Amino acid sequence: MNKVWLVAKETYRREVKTWSYLFMILAPFLFIFLSFIIGMASANSGDDNYIGVVTSNPALKQAIKKSEDFDNYKTEAKAKKAYKDEDIDGYVLIEQKNNQLSATYYSDEKMDSDLKSELLTNLNAAQQQLNLSKAKLTMKQSQALATRAQFKQRVEHVDKKSFDNDPVKQISFWVLLIILYMLVITYTQVTAQDIATEKGTKIMEVIFSSMPGGDYFTGKILGIFGEIITQVLIYVAGFVAVYCAAPYIDGFNDLFEKYKPMIDQAIGNLASWGLLFTIIGLVLFIIFAAFCGALVAKSENANKAVTPLSTLMIIGFLFSINMQSGGDTIFEKVFSYIPFLSSFVMPARVIIGDATNLEAAISALIALITAVVSFIWIRKIYPNLILQTDDVGPWQNFKRSLLN
Repeated sequence: MNKVWLVAKETYRREVKTWSYLFMILAPFLFIFLSFIIGMASANSGDDNYIGVVTSNPALKQAIKKSEDFDNYKTEAKAKKAYKDEDIDGYVLIEQKNNQLSATYYSDEKMDSDLKSELLTNLNAAQQQLNLSKAKLTMKQSQALATRAQFKQRVEHVDKKSFDNDPVKQISFWVLLIILYMLVITYTQVTAQDIATEKGTKIMEVIFSSMPGGDYFTGKILGIFGEIITQVLIYVAGFVAVYCAAPYIDGFNDLFEKYKPMIDQAIGNLASWGLLFTIIGLVLFIIFAAFCGALVAKSENANKAVTPLSTLMIIGFLFSINMQSGGDTIFEKVFSYIPFLSSFVMPARVIIGDATNLEAAISALIALITAVVSFIWIRKIYPNLILQTDDVGPWQNFKRSLLN
């Protein structure tokens, strides 16, 4: 067993020290960091400029004071100077004549529609106060004027839990597909290339003379899964750090609080069946990627050898995407029970709501049994495959391994 862990450690160490692995780990963080910096720069540049407001109305002054988009100015001259100095994007002069407010906006471009709506809301509220003051109404009359119309909705025949109406399900769906797709496409190539490269050297004969070939295969698979676990843990740690720090980041905390319930629900969806099927799917794909890599005699043919696995991955990915609009067809029901394809299709069906927990459990059990049986079988024939260096083609190498 010590030799198995030694092989796993060496496989893990050799891969994680490469620049390609480091870049693969850091690329998402660099992208997110640059996006955040650009977003903050844009936000800060937008926050530097406001709309100036010149008014003597106390209610308006108080409302403007609470706004993040407007600034009070005592005189038009000061507002005009701030505009010329580019401290503000423009200014609004609000005048009151005969208990009527009138606002005039001065700038070189039209006011943003959202800002205009906010200003008019405050302006109309102040005007309403002037109207009530002028009318000299009693308290009862004022309350009667403040009565609002009631609005109720009675919606029938709408499934509130449907996929199209649930952004949480859509987020979970796409995150699951992208994570599984990226991990599978990356590590099938890495595994096949690693195995094929080793096969082209004479060192395998020396290694197999000191330890069983099956144990060596087990160590290789454990080492590769160590790489995956490291990558996933780094991403999880990064996400947890952002999740914990988000409430304290200016300009981001309000957005985070708004969408936090959705984020929590999406995490719950991914951490259930999605996580289990991702693990089982990766096990299957990596085991057979090692098998494909051992079939070829040259390392440059490794990418061609994993073509069947890539095809299965693309089929599962495309069918999962089609489930958004195509409904739960018979093909998707069948594919959700076929190993390799089920890793994509079944968790997507669960998220959408087309499959029950019992169906997911049956599919997961089938995939798990397939992974265990495949591992035992490939572990048994792996030494015969890896020692065949004749370039007779993958199919001939496979038949020879079964005869030996």
